[in-house]
Amino acid sequence: MNGWTEHDYPDNFEKLPGERQEQLLKWIDDNLLSRKTFNIRHTSYGLKHSVKLAGDSYFDNGQFKGAMLKAGYKVKDATSLNWVFNVSDKSPCFKLKS
Repeated sequence: MNGWTEHDYPDNFEKLPGERQEQLLKWIDDNLLSRKTFNIRHTSYGLKHSVKLAGDSYFDNGQFKGAMLKAGYKVKDATSLNWVFNVSDKSPCFKLKS
């Protein structure tokens, strides 16, 4: 894919230890809400920086993309570098920023 590095592939999520996968999926479940349409205001790159977990909370773009797929979110264009999902602006993680 154009401009992708090794850190941008969604299968990186499967390479995470099981506990890290569970932590990220739980964060997504607790902090994001879905909607029917795509929300271009938030991309995988920006959303991954919203993840706050105890200890090491860094996830690469690919790990986050893979987790969002596993959590059931839809992707507008899977060939783009930073993915756009059907994420609601009413999600709890966005309320924390205001």
